[in-house]
Amino acid sequence: MPQKNELDWEEYEAITQYIYGALGEQYGIKVIDFGRNCKVKGKSGVIYQIDVLTEQSDGKKIHRTAIECKFIKDKVTNDTVMKLRGIMEDAGIESGIIVCKTGFTRDTLMYAEHKGIKLVELREALENDRDFKRTLEIGTLDIPMNIMVSRANITSIGFGSKVITDEGEIMALYSARLQDSYGSELAFMKFIRHFSDELEGRNELLKTTTIDYPLKLKLLLKLQGKEIATEKISITGFFTKTDRGYRSVILIDRSGLDDHE
Repeated sequence: MPQKNELDWEEYEAITQYIYGALGEQYGIKVIDFGRNCKVKGKSGVIYQIDVLTEQSDGKKIHRTAIECKFIKDKVTNDTVMKLRGIMEDAGIESGIIVCKTGFTRDTLMYAEHKGIKLVELREALENDRDFKRTLEIGTLDIPMNIMVSRANITSIGFGSKVITDEGEIMALYSARLQDSYGSELAFMKFIRHFSDELEGRNELLKTTTIDYPLKLKLLLKLQGKEIATEKISITGFFTKTDRGYRSVILIDRSGLDDHE
């Protein structure tokens, strides 16, 4: 299998759950679920998406751990700790771990310790890595069966008379908002998530599918300086599954697993 040097965020989540699942067995740790379909409901009624959710029994009670994966270029800040702690408190999850590839700010290290959140740095090893001997080498992971990435590929989004097919404009819609005549706003991401979940549920590989979303009210979409009035949204795309298994040396701080007990 050809060598691959760069991960994406979905592969990063998959590798994280693989490591905690494989190495956590000796501590009785079990990965319950991971990915965008891994969700928990809080006491407030709000449903949260958890990157990786594990459980461990002490013989009397099942303890859950929420693992947040941050595949970002910058160091993780306090905001991520506060968000995870809030989810844990609402959903009754006992432990929390934040895994990232770029490290944490000094304030985040102190704040996470204060809040009882464990921090783990998980990244690919470099040939000149100075920290190589101070971290636990997981080894060469050859896991083609453990990283199957599935996703809905959106090819066009229609708003009545206007249809958007440009990839850049489609990506911009991920953060766009719809507004009604009363000024109330609705995130367009809601429709994209529903479309993605629907295609994943159907599991029809490479089949072009269009889903229409009739709207009760006429909404106004603001996109890149333009305003689009619409009474119906149509999303077209297809579902794919890609085997992203490959060989790669991964480093992880040993304390991240030790503290998971």
